Amino acid sequence: MAKLRRKVIITTVRWEDTEELTEDQVKRWKSGDEDLQDEVHDEVVDDFDLVRDKVLEDTEWPELIEENEY
Repeated sequence: MAKLRRKVIITTVRWEDTEELTEDQVKRWKSGDEDLQDEVHDEVVDDFDLVRDKVLEDTEWPELIEENEY
């Protein structure tokens, strides 16, 4: 006896947004200063909400599995 087996890799990609940033947060983010960007991130990190997701699938060609390989 034999059967075919294939490996399927499924990945979910998520996009998450925060609420509107304040003018000060935008200014600090746009500054390019990583320390200031870290501050902004720390302020809003708990406010990210899912806005979109997409499932990606990669399927390999099946391989023949013979009885002694189960």
